Amino acid sequence: MRVLFVEQASALPPAPEGRVAVVDVAFAAGAGYESSTLPFIEALGDRLALWVDHHEHPIGWSRYRNDPRFLLVPNREAHACPELVTPETVLRAGPLDVVVAHADFDGLMSAVKFLRNGVAPWPSCDEDARAADSPGRGHTISARAQALCDALGEAQSTLRSKAREQLRQELVHALASTPDALPSALAQQLETLRAEFQSTLAPALTLAAQAKIESTGVLVLRVDKPLAKPLKKAVLSDLESRAEIGVVVEGKAITVATFREDLDLARVAALGGGRSDYRFSTVDDAGRAIVAALGALVRDIRT
Repeated sequence: MRVLFVEQASALPPAPEGRVAVVDVAFAAGAGYESSTLPFIEALGDRLALWVDHHEHPIGWSRYRNDPRFLLVPNREAHACPELVTPETVLRAGPLDVVVAHADFDGLMSAVKFLRNGVAPWPSCDEDARAADSPGRGHTISARAQALCDALGEAQSTLRSKAREQLRQELVHALASTPDALPSALAQQLETLRAEFQSTLAPALTLAAQAKIESTGVLVLRVDKPLAKPLKKAVLSDLESRAEIGVVVEGKAITVATFREDLDLARVAALGGGRSDYRFSTVDDAGRAIVAALGALVRDIRT
């Protein structure tokens, strides 16, 4: 069984041959839904064995919710995807040729579980994925999983695409076959990346300290150029810990996150992509309208 990793939902590859399962890949936001997600689904047709996801999409989920090829569970119920990949899920999918997975920790672990017929590579795997993918929701990550998350985050920031893919392929198959005894060269590479990750995160607290409250309960950091993904995640985590909603604006890109279960960010229509607790979009007004709408959300739950 082959694993095909996807870094962006709006840039899906050509539909692979054979029977395919898709895990932790969101339906693309905005125009990407029509240009990327729908053509991919239609090209697969009956060869799509199962699409497992927890990123709510206002249009796509209503269209496919009752389609047996889809297992769609909101993030408020499934804080990460690996918990949805059970032996029963794998049996439901049937024989597979390819697993298409999001190229982050919980997507990779979802693929590992498919390769292992729904069995986790270590006992706390599902909880580790929840802690990694939904921070601030009361989950605890193991030292082992944190090291892998850090290494994958550094790889995403610093390795070229071919090297990133090679690392992910080696890791997913090693975890599927010998999770307690990774090849020594792979283990050393992961440790080196993990150590370097601390330098990548070093500016996080300095950046987060520059954020300002711009609407009720909305803490906003504005930067001139895109941040590395793990750095942005660390900044958002700090902002969320200090206010109901954290926002990072990078030019025309806006990313919004909250630790609050009672806040549904999907209620802000302009935030076209993501989940109830993490959404993003592009803006032409520096995100001011979205920030104002987020402030209204916070005022609603405070009253």
